[in-house]
Amino acid sequence: MIKKIRKYINIVILKFIYFIFSPFIKIDNKLILFSSLNGKFSDNAKYLYLKTIEETRFKAYWVAHEQKTYALLKSKNMPVLKLNYKIFITAIKSRLFITTHNYQDVFFIKNKKTNVINLWHGTPLKKMGYDSKVDAKRLHFKEKFGINEYKNIDYLCVSSRLTIPSFKSSFNIAEDKLLPTGLPRNDVLQNANADTKYAKKIKEKVKSILNTKSEKIALYAPTFRDYHVPRFDLIKNLKEIFMQNNIELVIKLHPLDKDYLYFKQINIDIQELLIASDLLVSDYSSIFFDYAILGRPIILFLYDLAAYKFQRNGFYIETESLPFLKCYNLEQINETLKTVFGLDTSKIREFGIKYNRSGCASCRIIKLMEKITKN
Repeated sequence: MIKKIRKYINIVILKFIYFIFSPFIKIDNKLILFSSLNGKFSDNAKYLYLKTIEETRFKAYWVAHEQKTYALLKSKNMPVLKLNYKIFITAIKSRLFITTHNYQDVFFIKNKKTNVINLWHGTPLKKMGYDSKVDAKRLHFKEKFGINEYKNIDYLCVSSRLTIPSFKSSFNIAEDKLLPTGLPRNDVLQNANADTKYAKKIKEKVKSILNTKSEKIALYAPTFRDYHVPRFDLIKNLKEIFMQNNIELVIKLHPLDKDYLYFKQINIDIQELLIASDLLVSDYSSIFFDYAILGRPIILFLYDLAAYKFQRNGFYIETESLPFLKCYNLEQINETLKTVFGLDTSKIREFGIKYNRSGCASCRIIKLMEKITKN
């Protein structure tokens, strides 16, 4: 709490400094800053940033929060800045902030002339934002202090037209700000579908890092839970079941998950893990919307369905209607693994096509960026 109060005080001070100097600051229409949650080099912002520095003349920079991320990008000669007060002038001269969560992942304040493109970080199954009591309580609390997380979004990019209603209500945002561009991170999944050599190369790379001899790889990627029930034994037993079925199970927990520290997290980009995996095991996470593009088996492990559904005020799509296998305990997981790789997955592929706009999402957003910066 003290840390947050200090942050808000610093923001007030920065806004005062901006108010004094803003008449003398000229926006640079070619300057664009990117970041993601806590400055991690990941998610949709990462893939759009890579496309931008490869194929455009924008002055694009990634804003890293940690020295590790900063050093990584610097070692690859990629344009990167470290989040601190020294980049104040650069930030308020920027024409665009591009993020996956909150624009303050890019910088603490922004110029009024700076537009924010929010790429978000998934397609919602669970109720969120103003549609969820848990999130709405937090949002309303911040509003009392004049903080509205969503009002600064100028454009919100979503995976398809089908998801517009859920984003409109959860963000309480005007529909003309919602753009069904597709998600930049899924461009690589589309590429893997079209190019088997590319997909094979990624799988070999991942298997080498995992140092596994297993023929099959499964990814377990559950969503974050607002309530915490220790799952150490559950996940340990799940891993043993997969081992008994000669399947390498990779555990990829949400970075805010309290069980995160108990299981070694492989330092592999999540999209590459999806390409390398023969099977996805998840629950209420948006990750299955992405993975469905590949048309491979998906198991939803819904051991706490009633409690989770109650906590989140329900779902935008009922789990029963999803074209995936559903398991509610470990015994069902074990039985399902015996036949999972022989099942027809055509309905999964159809689902992936339905909820993910085909083609190059990054290309569409770059066209938007070019349009904005010309005005």
